[in-house]
Amino acid sequence: MPELPTGTVTFLFSDVEGSTELLRRLRDGYAEVMADHERLLRSAFQDCGGHEINTQGDSFFVAFRKPKDAVGAAVDAQRALARHPWPAEAEMRVRIGIHTGEATLVAEDRYVGLAVHRAARICAAAHGGQVLLSQTTQALLEDEEELGELDFCDLGPRSLKNFDRPVRIYQLLAPDLPAEFPELRSAEEGARGSAQLADQHEVAEIEGEPAAPEPTGKVRVLIVDDQALVRTGFRMILDAEEDMDVVGEASNGNDAITEAGRLRPDVVLMDVRMPELDGIEATRRLLADGGVDSKVVMLTTFDMDEYVYEALRAGASGFLLKDAPPEQLVDGIRAVCSGDALLAPSVTRRVIEEFVRRPPETVRAAPPEIEELTPRECEVLKLIARGLSNAEIAQSLVVSETTVKTHVAHVLMKMDLRDRVQAVVMAYESGLVQPGEAGSAPAAV
Repeated sequence: MPELPTGTVTFLFSDVEGSTELLRRLRDGYAEVMADHERLLRSAFQDCGGHEINTQGDSFFVAFRKPKDAVGAAVDAQRALARHPWPAEAEMRVRIGIHTGEATLVAEDRYVGLAVHRAARICAAAHGGQVLLSQTTQALLEDEEELGELDFCDLGPRSLKNFDRPVRIYQLLAPDLPAEFPELRSAEEGARGSAQLADQHEVAEIEGEPAAPEPTGKVRVLIVDDQALVRTGFRMILDAEEDMDVVGEASNGNDAITEAGRLRPDVVLMDVRMPELDGIEATRRLLADGGVDSKVVMLTTFDMDEYVYEALRAGASGFLLKDAPPEQLVDGIRAVCSGDALLAPSVTRRVIEEFVRRPPETVRAAPPEIEELTPRECEVLKLIARGLSNAEIAQSLVVSETTVKTHVAHVLMKMDLRDRVQAVVMAYESGLVQPGEAGSAPAAV
C-alpha cells in the first residue's frame, strides 16, 4: 500500500445526490450506473495522486498531499461525470467537499481528527454537481499559478453539523461546470453519506488503538506539572471557559507521554522541570510519535532562558509564564490550537542569541523544500524568523494581513512545518537567516 500523507493533509469527500431516487427509477440498472460512477471517480482521484481511504455506498473518502491535487481531482471527476452517456432516466449528480488540515494517521490506513469531519460536513452542505472548499484550502490555493481558469466564490460563513462556530465556505468555479446552485444545505438537514462515512471511519475498531475522542468543538487540554497546586490552579482557570475541556493531568514526563497517547488532547501544557523525565525530553518523545498530533506549550519562568532553544527544537509550539494572567493563559491556548505560534519577540531573540553562541558547524544545509518557496514566501519566512507578527509583516511588506496569512500557510505547508515556531528554528539552523544580520533580532518587549 502506498505511503499515505501525514501532517497537513487535504481531505475530499464525495456523495451522490438523490441516490435513493436513482434506485427507484433504474431498478435493475442501478448497479451498473453506480459501478460507472465509482470507476469514473476512482480514476479521477488516482490520476491526481489521491489515496482512497474508504468508500461506503456511493460515498468516497480520499486524501491528497496538496490542495491543488484535490481540486484538480474534483474538477476532473465532475467533468468525467458530465461527459459520460448515462441512461435517460439517470441524472448523476455528485457533491464534493474539500478541507485541508491536520489529522492523525493510525493503523496505517485510518485518519482521525476534526479535519476529517469538517471535510465531510462541507460535502454534506453541497448540492449535486457542486464542489465546496473550506477557507483554509482556498487560502492555500489563492497564489497557485497552475490553477488556470479555476476560480472561487465566497459563500460566507456557514454552520456545520457538530461544529460550534460557523465555517467560511467557498465554491469552486470552472468554465465548463455549473455555477448556479440553491442555498447550501443547512446543518439541521442531517448527515449524509459523506458525513456518515467520516463518522464510521473514525470510530472503526482497531485492535490496540485507543478510541478517538468524540468531537465536541472544545479545546482538549492536558496539564503536566509536578506541583499539584499548579495543576489545580490551571484547571480552575480553564474549567471556567466554555470552550475549554481539561481532559487529564500528569505529574511527570513519562506520565505525560502515556496520558497524551491515551487522551489525545489538542494542547499539552508541559512544565519544563519535572522529576523522572523533564518536559523537553517528554515533548521530544511525544511529538516523535506519529500517532499524536497535540500542540505542546511549555510552562516556564523568566529565569529559564537556557531551556528555550532546546524546547523549540524538541517541537514546542510556544511558551507561557507560570505567573501569566488567566486571560493570557486562555488566549494563548486558543492561539496555539488554531495553528498560531505562542512565541513572543523576546523568545525569538533568545533563539538568535543561542545561535550566536553556537559554532558554525552546527548549522545545517537548507532543506531542499525551500526551493519550492516563491521569492515573496522566502521574504515572509525571514520576517517570521525575526519574530514579527502577521500584522507587522503586513506593514513591512505593504500588503493586507489576510495576504500574509496566506503566505504563512504556504510556507508551513511547503516546508512541512508544524507552526511558525518551527519555522524560526529551521530558518536559523539552515542559515537562511544569519544571526547579526541587520534587523534580525527584534527589539526587546
